[in-house]
Amino acid sequence: MKRLIAIAVFLVAVAGIADDDSPLVKAAKASGGPKKKTTKKVITNADLTKPSNTAAATTTAPAPKATASKTPAAAPKGSIAAHDKLLHDRAAAQTRIDLAQAKVNDLGKELDRVEQAYYAENDPNYRDKTIAERFEQTKKQLETARKELADATDALEKLK
Repeated sequence: MKRLIAIAVFLVAVAGIADDDSPLVKAAKASGGPKKKTTKKVITNADLTKPSNTAAATTTAPAPKATASKTPAAAPKGSIAAHDKLLHDRAAAQTRIDLAQAKVNDLGKELDRVEQAYYAENDPNYRDKTIAERFEQTKKQLETARKELADATDALEKLK
């Protein structure tokens, strides 16, 4: 009788354990069990080199014809090449502005230095001949540099 009770307790314990699945087991059962193997064919390089007579191969669209000119200007409006060209043009214009601004700043400092040298010189002949000529020359260079800076700024504005 003790054996029968022990077997009954054992069976109840085993039945209780079998019904109590962990969350991971429940999730695995809910996902539908093991995955079925796909019947799709893997395309390899060997498949690409040999000609195929399938209907799918004959229904593909023909490749677009290449244009005679491959310059970025002939590229479609929204193409990557056009955006790349615009980006490079903007970078070149910004570099041109930076160089022109540096030149204007340097010539402004040089003009101030020449002006201070004019007032510091005691020899009126040297001051009126040499320093005045250098001052006028530097002033013309500064005007030219400012004009170049304005042109570079306008070029950058056109690109934006």
